[in-house]
Amino acid sequence: MNMLQKRSIFLLLLLVQWAVNAQKKELPESITGFNALNREFRQPSKEYGTAPLWVWNTKVTHEIIDRSLSDLKSKGFGGVFVHPRPGMITEYLSDEWFELYRHTVDKAKELDMNVWIYDENSYPSGFAGGHVPALMPESYNQGQGLKLTKAEHLPDDLTGYFICMKEKDGKFVDITANAKDEAGENGNYYLFAKTYYGKSEWYGGYSYVDVIYPGVTQKFLEVTMTGYEKALGDEFGKAVLGCFTDEPNIETPGGIRWTPDLFEVFRQRWGYDLKAVLPVLYEEVGEWKTVRHNYFQTLLQLFVDRWAKPYSDYCKAHNLLFTGHYWEHGWPDMQHGPDNMAMYAWHQQPAIDMLFN
Repeated sequence: MNMLQKRSIFLLLLLVQWAVNAQKKELPESITGFNALNREFRQPSKEYGTAPLWVWNTKVTHEIIDRSLSDLKSKGFGGVFVHPRPGMITEYLSDEWFELYRHTVDKAKELDMNVWIYDENSYPSGFAGGHVPALMPESYNQGQGLKLTKAEHLPDDLTGYFICMKEKDGKFVDITANAKDEAGENGNYYLFAKTYYGKSEWYGGYSYVDVIYPGVTQKFLEVTMTGYEKALGDEFGKAVLGCFTDEPNIETPGGIRWTPDLFEVFRQRWGYDLKAVLPVLYEEVGEWKTVRHNYFQTLLQLFVDRWAKPYSDYCKAHNLLFTGHYWEHGWPDMQHGPDNMAMYAWHQQPAIDMLFN
């Protein structure tokens, strides 16, 4: 018998002896905990029971609330996410809205259920049913993308272009300030025009907002959460567990994603001018891999610093759990957000969208 075989037999004997000794003692706490966990799977308490998106898409009344919650409770549901959707007649974030929400929480407490705040009128989170763009026009009217047009000579009218560049000896030169001096000349020109989120009734007649523009998240939380604080604040962290955010994103409306202080933030972090190499975000020339990496890292940091962090801080300060999800089903396309998992680091309770029937 070789040394490896002897060692295996010795370890086996030790394991058998440990098992025999374990049988002589009371069940350890870990197994007792497992049994409790097993019971929770079979008959979950409200903390672990299913909590659906409970759609409000009609004229909501006390009777509808009472009937719906009682029905959900009878089917074993532990709570609800109140989710406004198209078709809703009750005005979003109105005094009536918050009165009905308070009734919902009171009825849920009576039934021993939890309530979660869904933070938007439909989705994506950030525009507060149109209130944010209405109160803060700079949240949407400054452009969110830069679309490239290449030309061999400059057009007579350059008013539609935000940045004009020319390739010279393999380098890109910003000629925006003196583009008229190039009239009649030939060359490789790179013309960038701003693009904007489109307006629609979905956004209350406005458009989606630039959630990486300074102050937008703070305005969103102010508009959305102030009413909940007044109506339900005494139940934050009790019957009202937290806030669900739904698909906030930094998708471009066309071209590359841009925000007014992008170039400034980029230079502060990476030490060089993004504008001077802007075309490499479109073309695989020069140090395009490095520039693109730095560009997406900058967008991610802006998204974290200007959306996830302030939202997380708000929830922490108000005894709420920050939950919800991003646009993970678009991965690996990074337009909606370069790294969803980095955003989740700021959620007290990360979540995901279960997109199936």
